[in-house]
Amino acid sequence: MSRASRRVRHLILLILMLPATLPSMSAQPLSAADVNSLDRGLLFPYSKGLDITSDISQYVAFASPAAFLFVAPKSDYAETALMYAGSSLLAFGAASLFKAVVPRDRPYMYFDNPPAQAATEGDESFPSRHSAIAFSAAAFNSTLFALRYPNSPYRVPVTVASYALALATAALRVGSGNHFLSDVAAGALIGTVSGVVIPLIFARDK
Repeated sequence: MSRASRRVRHLILLILMLPATLPSMSAQPLSAADVNSLDRGLLFPYSKGLDITSDISQYVAFASPAAFLFVAPKSDYAETALMYAGSSLLAFGAASLFKAVVPRDRPYMYFDNPPAQAATEGDESFPSRHSAIAFSAAAFNSTLFALRYPNSPYRVPVTVASYALALATAALRVGSGNHFLSDVAAGALIGTVSGVVIPLIFARDK
């Protein structure tokens, strides 16, 4: 065998052996011991089914102010839509800002086999944007009913249903492994403030 042939063979062997000499690229789960005791008690692996269900509950919650189509006179439709757009954008924007400046690993990063989206969303746990959107809708509903339609027969059922949807969304975000309890609590606070402040601002202008 010529010297050139031996060099080619050695080069091929080196290339074939290279992967075995490199460190493993598989992500190792984080240590749950690093999580505070409150959040550690509700630490769950990723669940695709619960994740999808939380998306659905958030969308339904987001749509719940459509009930005002049956409550408000047509002359109020435009202003109600404007108020709700303001509340929703405030909740979404505030939650997104916190996500950008406060990186936090999601609960599923503490388990084996995190979902594919972990590569881009694995450190966007705080706060829960789903919860912010859902609670913004619930707070908007209860506030607007109290300010403008306190005697409406829709007030109690719509308020109860919208808060039930918001709570369900928050619970599903925890159960799906996407968020800690403190994440959804922060999202609920952001959403509640957003849903209350905007209608109050419009009420002061009346």
